[in-house]
Parts: sequence; C-alpha cells; structure tokens
Amino acid sequence: MGRLIISPPDRGSANMAIDDALLANASPEQGPTLRFYRWCEPTLSLGYFQPIACRHGHTASEVLPLVRRASGGGAIIHDRELTYSLILPLVNKSDRSAALDIYRAVHGAFIDALAQWGISAQRFGETGQDAKTAEPFLCFQRRNGEDLVISGYKVLGSAQRRGPSGVLQHGSLLLAASEAAPELPGILELTSRTIDVDSLIGQLSVKLAAVCGVGWSLGDVSIGELSSSKAILKEKFSSVQWTAKR
Repeated sequence: MGRLIISPPDRGSANMAIDDALLANASPEQGPTLRFYRWCEPTLSLGYFQPIACRHGHTASEVLPLVRRASGGGAIIHDRELTYSLILPLVNKSDRSAALDIYRAVHGAFIDALAQWGISAQRFGETGQDAKTAEPFLCFQRRNGEDLVISGYKVLGSAQRRGPSGVLQHGSLLLAASEAAPELPGILELTSRTIDVDSLIGQLSVKLAAVCGVGWSLGDVSIGELSSSKAILKEKFSSVQWTAKR
C-alpha cells in the first residue's frame, strides 16, 4: 500500500521543505508516497546548481518570489501547472533503481493520463530531434530524451534527488502559459484544451499506482514529517544563505 497526498496550495519554500522531509523520512515499511501540489502564488524555483545572478536575465519573472530546489535542472516558473512528487523507498542500500527507468515509467504514466483528454504527448527522444547542448535558464526551454513534448514544446520535466533511504522524483506539468513566462506555451495553448486538475490527479493516481505496483491510501503529511519540514524550511528553503549559495 502507498500513500497519496493532495496538498493545498502553499508557498514555494514550504512546498520544497515538505518534499525534502518526505524523502528524509522514506522507509520500506511506509511504502511509496505520491504527492500532488500547487503554489499559492507564482514562484520561480532555481535548480540546485544554478547561480542566483542568472535570474536577472529573465525580466518577466524578476518580481516573483524565489526558492532554490534541492534537485538540479533549470529554473521553473510555478504558476499555471500541476506539480507532483514521488518518493520511492530503498529496501536496502544496494536497491537503487536506474534513474532512467523511473523517469521513463513515470512520464509514461503522464502520457497515458493525458491521452484520456485526447492529448498526444511524447518523449522528446522519440521526436528524432537532437537535444541542444546549451542549457537555457528556464527548464522548459531545455530538452532531454525523457522530457514530454507536444508539438515540439516541452510540457513536463522532472528531476531526481537521492536520500539515504529513498529517491525523490518531482516535476511540473505545464497546463497553460504564465504571464511571467509568456514564451512557454502550455497544454492550453498547444491543444486548446483545458484540463480539470482534480480529474487529472485522479487519472495520474491510477496510472502511477500501476507503475509503483501499489494501491493508494489517501493520507497526509505525518506529524513527524511536518516537524522535519519545519526544521528543513528554516535551515534551507526560507534561508537567504541557502537561496544565494551560488
């Protein structure tokens, strides 16, 4: 049995702290945790390795609140999107599933779920196009073989982070363009389709249950995880030193 968490919209720093706490508290006894969440205000998240000075090169998002993720990749403008995180516990220290296998299985579940709305997304690696070697500031302008694209535009990207007892994969599905990144079309602009988020979460939950080989039990962040997230929030994600570390 796995746990399904549907969190209310929250600040970027709190969202990142909860993901970190779920990873820190992962255990085989608890099983996988799948979490869906939104952001209470448009927010720019930097990848772990991105220099903070890079944000000033993207004028449209300069006024947004800023948070630094614990995972790598490019900057993401979290606005008209759905964010997911999947925490998979490690049964033993040598039980480290290949990153590519996890990416491909999870993104395959998104392809299947979007197909319920007649939306055809595919892995960028299947388009026959070459990934660019340059790394633009914004994640959704980057490409790797596992990213999901519609008409050549990236609509889903994910990143991973490993902890001592589990692996976290989280990512963003771009539902529609943000005013803070008008150059990035979402599913709405690319397909003229508006997806009901609750229905989408339902479809994704079913598809990801099959990927993880579990049934989901609707739950919440535990008291222990919440306590951990508050400590992590103070130490990292609400800390100016953490955000400006690069």
